[in-house]
Amino acid sequence: MRGSIDGVTYTEGVNGRLSRSKSSLDKAKMDANPKYEVLRLMQQELSLFSKFGSLMRSGIQNELARVKPYRGVQRLNKILIQIKNEDTVHRMGERTVGEGLESEKGRALLKNFDFYGKTTVTSVIDKELLLDPDTGVITIEKFNPVEDVIAPKNVTHLQLRSLVIGLDEGNGIAAVRRSEEVYLPLEVGSADVVLDPNGLPGVDRHLLFVVQVLFYKEVNGFRELTGTDSAALTIISVV
Repeated sequence: MRGSIDGVTYTEGVNGRLSRSKSSLDKAKMDANPKYEVLRLMQQELSLFSKFGSLMRSGIQNELARVKPYRGVQRLNKILIQIKNEDTVHRMGERTVGEGLESEKGRALLKNFDFYGKTTVTSVIDKELLLDPDTGVITIEKFNPVEDVIAPKNVTHLQLRSLVIGLDEGNGIAAVRRSEEVYLPLEVGSADVVLDPNGLPGVDRHLLFVVQVLFYKEVNGFRELTGTDSAALTIISVV
């Protein structure tokens, strides 16, 4: 059922059926009532971590356009809330994701987050990804696409690429460096794969090292992106 009845709006989405009614609490009432002080502070922090999430996504719009993320904003915000709580410097209402990422626990919370949301790179590639954080170069030694990849059915090739996302939330800047795409047939053979972004971005308050995996079916030289449930765009390290 969709529509509105007696002030209640009914919708249906990826999370199932939802109902929503308009609250009588408006901003003026909330600002005037001291009982809502904690709620006001929580809303201030909501604005801060939502902006951080938007900044993260702004640097990878091309990659997000290739595969539709599954509940991307909701999943990311859930993680950013936890990271924001690791801010031990600011008072409630002023805590930020950026400060939370200064802690080891905060960085660990963001590691292995996948922007697409159906799997992760480490679930698809059964091989160690060797990262040099000083250069951004990622190496997969003696990579065998048949033995080291958990591929979906009816695909013939996979594509690998690395990204380094530099974030400066204070100035609202996101800068990205990308490696060349490595396009490989799913055939027996072993060779080192090197994903080189040719340096780090100039913005380096926070650096996110990301690996993308896509699968294709190739026929007569034409590539068709397929197996998107196995596509991954995963943060493998945070500095």
